[in-house]
Amino acid sequence: MTKKKGWLSLLLATVFLVSGCSQGNNESANSGNAASNNSGGTAPATTATDSGNEGAALAPAKLKIVLYGDESNRMKELAKTEFFDVIKKEINAEVEFQFLPWTEYGGGKTDLMLSTGEDFATYTDANYMVKSVAKGLYTDLTPYISAAAADLSAAVDEASFRAFQLDGKQYAVPVGNKPNSAEFYSVLVRQDLLEEAGMTQVSSLAELEQFYDKVHALHPELIGYANTDARRMLQYDFTDKNLYWQNDFIALDESAKDDQIISWFESPEFKTYAGLMHGWYEKGIIPKYAATNVPQLQSDWNSGKAMFWAGTAARPFEGAATISQAMPEAKLVNYFLGTGRPKISRGTYSTAFFVSAAAKDPERYVMFFNLLQKNQELYDLFAYGIEGTDYTLDANGRLTKINTDSLIPDWLLMNKNFMRFDNTVPDDFIADYKAWDDGAIISKGAGFNFDNTPVKNEETKLNGVFTEYLAPIGSGFSDYNTAFPKALERLKAAGIDKYIAEYQKQFSEWYAKQQ
Repeated sequence: MTKKKGWLSLLLATVFLVSGCSQGNNESANSGNAASNNSGGTAPATTATDSGNEGAALAPAKLKIVLYGDESNRMKELAKTEFFDVIKKEINAEVEFQFLPWTEYGGGKTDLMLSTGEDFATYTDANYMVKSVAKGLYTDLTPYISAAAADLSAAVDEASFRAFQLDGKQYAVPVGNKPNSAEFYSVLVRQDLLEEAGMTQVSSLAELEQFYDKVHALHPELIGYANTDARRMLQYDFTDKNLYWQNDFIALDESAKDDQIISWFESPEFKTYAGLMHGWYEKGIIPKYAATNVPQLQSDWNSGKAMFWAGTAARPFEGAATISQAMPEAKLVNYFLGTGRPKISRGTYSTAFFVSAAAKDPERYVMFFNLLQKNQELYDLFAYGIEGTDYTLDANGRLTKINTDSLIPDWLLMNKNFMRFDNTVPDDFIADYKAWDDGAIISKGAGFNFDNTPVKNEETKLNGVFTEYLAPIGSGFSDYNTAFPKALERLKAAGIDKYIAEYQKQFSEWYAKQQ
């Protein structure tokens, strides 16, 4: 098995403030701006200082940007000072940053704010976008992209824009440009624990379980896997297909050059996978408390109380500051539990911002999104804060953090054209990170957005069945042979056949147009 050099001495405050996920390579579009050295920084063609007071000709505007997670004290301070001043100067807008718990993302209070006509913007995924557009809750941003997001368009992959279009209209603006293939298909292992247990790498499911056994003997207080979904990382053991999931119910076999979708829960692969997960639950690799307290898994990982997690190209350094506060000696490395399958990518974006249909000035929101990826100076500000106060740079553009508070969430902005690395990160790690997507293929479903209107009632019922019956089986909490017959009965009653047929119909029509 290959070790994907996911270097990380978690103590090393990671470096770039953001993260994301996706596909494609934007080197050609950004060759004029991208840095050629290992600092990851960019020498911008125009900086915020050089550009002058560009917002002076615009009427004043007030914007609300909703972010998810905890707001740090430093973020609160900068939002009222430097962030405020720069945004005012650039686009003559006053921005209110409102932080909500992650439980409100894609539903909850976000839904309430949309349905009650609040003027705001926040990020979305493709599925939430389709549902919200069908309700008339998102603004069509197409008229504003070319003029208001010119800099962002040059720094973000074109395919990322297509991922958030419906019928040729742009309903969300992508942000970020980073290696994003094989997201959650690798295992992110605590390398320090692996070496303490006398092992050097993990290249199979058997070795991963051996790692758990040895570390559990040394540290019985630690949990094994800090999640309840391992279908991607374990697929080397339950199928010969190269599976990529469209949503909880639908998967594609990326090794097959056809338009056939897979009803995941009705597949033999799900049965095998559920058996593996139940074995993990019985063995204790997934802790018993996970059945009633899933959020605790994330807390345990952040505090250094777990052995492994689902990996991504960036996760060895994402959140490094958090875990290193509890475990300064922690090191993380990505491993794959098999070989021979191309990595699949959905796109290189981190996320995408929508603007609520009630917004008075959607163009100004797009101008704000543009600032997030406009040039090196603004990226440094939003990602790292004030040079000399929050961070320092060496002669090579490498970063040392003085203040580890998160500003705009550190997974969101990540763009390989601007991101900076800590001055202790080895050059070979940087090179490997940037080459993570080499050889990856774009999912054959990338850019497809399902219109659930014909099966809206069925989808609502299916989501209920998923939560009550299927998620516990897939997480290993329930035995497949005992629990699945009833779950399948509920699936059928909820309309899974109609849902699958409609999805297949739309996907086949879309797929044919791509050929």
